[in-house]
Formats: sequence, structure tokens, C-alpha cells
Amino acid sequence: MHGIVLNQLKSFVVETYDRDTWATLQQEAGLPGKLYVPVTEYPDEDVLALVETASELTEIPIPDLLEAFGEFLVPPLLETYGVHVDKDWTGLELIANVERYIHIALRAKQVSTYTPPELESGWRDNNTVSLVYQSDRQLCHLARGIITGVGDHFDEPFEIEEPVCMHEGDEYCELLVRHAEAA
Repeated sequence: MHGIVLNQLKSFVVETYDRDTWATLQQEAGLPGKLYVPVTEYPDEDVLALVETASELTEIPIPDLLEAFGEFLVPPLLETYGVHVDKDWTGLELIANVERYIHIALRAKQVSTYTPPELESGWRDNNTVSLVYQSDRQLCHLARGIITGVGDHFDEPFEIEEPVCMHEGDEYCELLVRHAEAA
């Protein structure tokens, strides 16, 4: 898992709760005092253990936590990787182009073992983008949150439909994203 995700997970917990909650969360997840640097790679198990433990401690379901965190994650992701985002894109255009212009560019840098999820995205019609998410991490709820966060960032409220989901036994997730007013 890319360090920016874990680093921002700490920021999310500290801003939502406080530093003591982050320390407790790390302790309970078996990762006491571990530091997360944005440009470093960490085992996927770290983020999974932290999210699972956070769900247990807060009694908030994991999907809800991941979606809230995904929304929180958008501004730092855009700040870090915004160079790959065309300044004239709308939020929906960003989602339609995330694999082609952002993930492929990040994989091509080969400065790390960073492996963003494999996505297929494209326009279904003038108002709808289909985003197919496939990853062993099965963090489609995080993807949903990121999509919502992109909509918030661009002031474009989205409706998201998920007709296919790995958590329902499918091999991948498909997220249909459209402007709320176009639905």
C-alpha cells in the first residue's frame, strides 16, 4: 500500500478524533508507534488491520469508514498527483480518465512497487462513466468514497450505482457514476 494512504489515514483519525485515538488504534491493530511516510510502500495488511480495528473500536461498519476516508483522501491525492490531472477536466472527466492518465503514469515511473488498483473507465453515455474496479484488496468502498470526494472537490454531486460487486461474489466491481441532476 502506498504510504500516502496510510499517512492520510492517520490524519483522518487525528482530525476526526484525536492523537490518542490514533495511538490506541495502532496499539490495538498490533502496529504500535509505526510511522507512515507518504513516499514509502507498506504491507496492505497494515491498512486492513487499522481499518478493521477502527471499525471494532467505533462500531462503524468497515464500508462506511472506508467511504468516509475515501472522501477525506481526495484533496491530498489531488495535491500530490494533480500534475496528472488536466486543469480543464470536470470531476466526471477525471473519473473517466483516472486509469489512462494517472494510474498508468504512476506505474510507469517505476520508482517503487506502488500498485494502484486496476481500473477500466469509460463513458457509458454523455452523463455516465463506468468504472470497473478490480483488486485483491477489495477496497471498492474506498473507491466509492474517492468518487464522492472528487464530486465534492469539483462541486459536482454524483450518484453512484454498483450493479456488480466483489463483496457480493463477483470478480470485480462496477461503479456507474453520473451527475446527480442527470440521473
